[in-house]
Amino acid sequence: MSFRYFKHLLRFSSIQSIIVLALISIPNLCAASAQTTPKGGIDWILVVDTSASMRGVGGTKNIFEPVKNSVTEFVNTARLGDTVTIYSFDQDVTLNANDVSINSNADRGKLKQIISSLQAQGMRTYTGKAVQKALQHSALLNKRADALGRTVSIVFLTDGLEDVRGIPNPISIPSNTQLLPDQQCKPYIFFVSLGLKEHEKQLNDFASNPALCGKGQVLRDPGGVQLNKLAENIRPAIIKPKLDVNLPTAKLQPVLPGTTTEPLNINGISNVNGKVSLQLEDPQQSGIRLIPPDRTIELVANQATVIPVRLQIPAEAKGGVSSLRLVLTIADQGIAPITIDLPITIKSKLQIQPTKIDFGSIEAGKTTETQSLLVNTNISGTANLQLQGNSKDVSIAEPSAAISLEPGETKIPVQLQVTDSNFAGDRTFTLLLTPDNSVVSPVSAKVHLYILMPLARKIIIWLLLGLLVLLIALIVVCLIQRKTPLELVEHFRNRKYLEGALVVLEPLPQSSEDQEISLTHQHKNKVCLSELIPVIAATNSDAELVTVWRAGKKNIDLHCLKGVIFVNTKNINTDELYDEDIIEIGNVRLQFNWIEHQRPSELSSGQTNS
Repeated sequence: MSFRYFKHLLRFSSIQSIIVLALISIPNLCAASAQTTPKGGIDWILVVDTSASMRGVGGTKNIFEPVKNSVTEFVNTARLGDTVTIYSFDQDVTLNANDVSINSNADRGKLKQIISSLQAQGMRTYTGKAVQKALQHSALLNKRADALGRTVSIVFLTDGLEDVRGIPNPISIPSNTQLLPDQQCKPYIFFVSLGLKEHEKQLNDFASNPALCGKGQVLRDPGGVQLNKLAENIRPAIIKPKLDVNLPTAKLQPVLPGTTTEPLNINGISNVNGKVSLQLEDPQQSGIRLIPPDRTIELVANQATVIPVRLQIPAEAKGGVSSLRLVLTIADQGIAPITIDLPITIKSKLQIQPTKIDFGSIEAGKTTETQSLLVNTNISGTANLQLQGNSKDVSIAEPSAAISLEPGETKIPVQLQVTDSNFAGDRTFTLLLTPDNSVVSPVSAKVHLYILMPLARKIIIWLLLGLLVLLIALIVVCLIQRKTPLELVEHFRNRKYLEGALVVLEPLPQSSEDQEISLTHQHKNKVCLSELIPVIAATNSDAELVTVWRAGKKNIDLHCLKGVIFVNTKNINTDELYDEDIIEIGNVRLQFNWIEHQRPSELSSGQTNS
């Protein structure tokens, strides 16, 4: 073999080797390319209008083939890991492809066949139900375990106004707004209006609903002129750098002032690498603050990361709901900060000291000394002070109006008023403080008070009791004496006076009326005989009659004042007189008469003779 031939052979062999090496390297290059290509995370929900107007029925432009080409372009540009769901709608809604994952070109081919088979034959345009089905499917996608790292994009392609003629109880487009709060701002919604005439205005209001968080758009493309660029215009709006968070179902539990909340773990994910910083906004300036970790947190692209949040509640924090906002920011990525509302309920506190108050002794009809009640609370408002229990005849003199409460300590002077009643003794009752805030429970203190009866009232009562005893005694005496009260009074009034009568025997008076002198009518307990009978003065003798009580019995004694006095012929100085006793004073003879007061000897002899 010549050198020239060998050289050509060597050259041919080298080219074969290069080709073989290139063929061997292609799979490795593809694998390397696949590793550097970002994995898709978009769930496409494509909703296609298949009413007859889409293919030109009724004088409109036939845009159905460009629409199908546009949907095919979505499939072609879908990344590995994306999913595609296809709905078609006219007088009803049909699910043509359900969450088909793009894992290979075979998956794309399957979807293209479905798209190719779509026909625009429908007689109506039931847009309201199509919106409902798409949102319901979006809600299911957002409940998946990996939903936090994915994006849902709903694309509607329709050419005209909604037409629901003949459909019973149709679902209106605006009624679907009630489904938006459950979406939690997750899906993007694009309404692509392709008709040459006026499009459905209700779509504008729906897309601008605040619950979509600015992710709703209406793209006007009359006649579908720009449909070939639809996919490349929509994808950048979805895959731009963003941060998503997901709150756990458990909320911050009510906490007491001076404590720390339980950890609240927020799940965060970004489609780019970044550092998240946390900042707590406190519009009410309650003093609540974040506690470590309040540092920046590293996020890896498309990887969920737990962001722990704990709050420190100051001891002086006011009770009620504090509206806090947690702001999450990723620097140097052009991502708008995310604000999370963190309403936290601080338990209301209401305490009083002391819990037992002794107001001491107080006379009825007067006001007690002032006692201080110290209220410690973390709420603002008013409260009422009331008495409960055995509080008869007792009222609150001070405070006389509702109590104003402010966070911190409030000193309340308390005075009690005792009414002018006859009730006296120990009183125990409850002083109840009830705030006007219904979430705060009332608090109470035990109150002791001893009510004294006024001295004047005591005297009156004792006098009344004494009169009652006297009345009872009078009744008893009347019963025993068999006399009326008037007779008994007359008897007691005359019991100290002389009784009986003196009869002048010698010398006889000129008038028979002067012969008998009544001692009872004298109303005296002592009298001289010379006063009753003037002739005695001439005898140079005199005596007096005196009432004397012995052993509880009334007696009448005769006392000699001068001269000589005889009773029953006996010379006496002092003698007790009885009925029919004869008194002699000089030449004057008198007979003392006192019925039923005979001498004891006569009574004895009378009883013996009988």
